[in-house]
Amino acid sequence: MSMQREVIIVSTNAGSVELTLIYGKPGELGRTTEPKKYSVVMQRMNTFYSFLLTPAEVGVALLKAPGLSRVRVKLSDGTVIEGVVRAVQHNYFELVDDQRPV
Repeated sequence: MSMQREVIIVSTNAGSVELTLIYGKPGELGRTTEPKKYSVVMQRMNTFYSFLLTPAEVGVALLKAPGLSRVRVKLSDGTVIEGVVRAVQHNYFELVDDQRPV
């Protein structure tokens, strides 16, 4: 079974999206970062969004403990995507949008 891929954003311009990173499990102590603008390559897959952040050094923020659990993404057109993070590697993460079925 092949996975359909639909590219919705491909951008290498600085400040293309605003990310708010949320660490820790819901209902437990955690922390939320201030919104910050990043350049990303973003793809919408069948059941999740794939994000590759550039430059790569931002990946350090993704790997801090406690683990990254949720992300809020505000696109340049004002659209907001928010949901659970299902995978994190270096400067890459996958987000399952709260508005999409898991």
